[in-house]
Amino acid sequence: MQTSIRYNKIIELLENDQIVFAPALVSNGPSDDVTYIADSEYDMIMIEMEHDGFSFESLKATLNTLLNRRRIFENKTLQPDVVPFVRIPPNANEKNQWIIKQTLDTGVYGIIIPHLTTVQDAIEVVSACRYPQLRTNLYTEPAGQRGWSNKYAPRYWGLTPEEYYGACDLWPLNPNGNLILMAIIEDQEGVDNLRDILSSVQGIGIIWAGPGDMAVSMGLGTDSAHPEVQQNLLTILETCKEFGVACATAANTPDQVLVRIEQGFKVIITPVSKSYPGLTAGLDYTRRQKS
Repeated sequence: MQTSIRYNKIIELLENDQIVFAPALVSNGPSDDVTYIADSEYDMIMIEMEHDGFSFESLKATLNTLLNRRRIFENKTLQPDVVPFVRIPPNANEKNQWIIKQTLDTGVYGIIIPHLTTVQDAIEVVSACRYPQLRTNLYTEPAGQRGWSNKYAPRYWGLTPEEYYGACDLWPLNPNGNLILMAIIEDQEGVDNLRDILSSVQGIGIIWAGPGDMAVSMGLGTDSAHPEVQQNLLTILETCKEFGVACATAANTPDQVLVRIEQGFKVIITPVSKSYPGLTAGLDYTRRQKS
């Protein structure tokens, strides 16, 4: 069953050449931060399970926290206003299909894979994200290996199991798909192999140019602002442009946001800043100013 209904707002934005805005990774589990983002104007949320919070039960609770009944009612659509993505723990070369499978089974709309470095790893990851396709499907390769379950994801999407099966393939491999695979390039090997990856493997919707691990892997410690790191980010961007794949990166200040947009990044990741005007006023009044 194919569908032309777009359930994933991020795909709709990218297809219309719009910039996607995301906050920095948020810890897995229902929290005030998740509620704040759910009610914000961000387009997506990236839930962290790579470095902490690896719990599918917490992830289900987080996804429920994201539901905003008023927005669903006002938008008159099943499309989430803030689209949930999850960064999973295993690097691409670890081939942990069960983690990909169980993460997708919670109902997320995007999955983030750390440390993509080779063509073969890309094939394995894409296959793990896809169900085996109908014989009549035009987009059957790489062949899907995701196991079938209709317990959680269809209900979270607001679909019947049959509708979910037809809707949840990877975009843009399947133009009618509604899942996004976002892969992070964060070492020199990944940079060097990215052209081969994108020319050989369909199914990666967004490439994240990651400066943190890039700096560490290059022997530069935590100096993510190092010119060699920044040059690698731009090399990733240019390769993505060549193959028409959206490229994401972080921008820590308003000025950096504008620079990254001008450079051509399509997904901008910004810090979530919260102010404390009462605390600031009190500290100033009592002369406990922070330097």
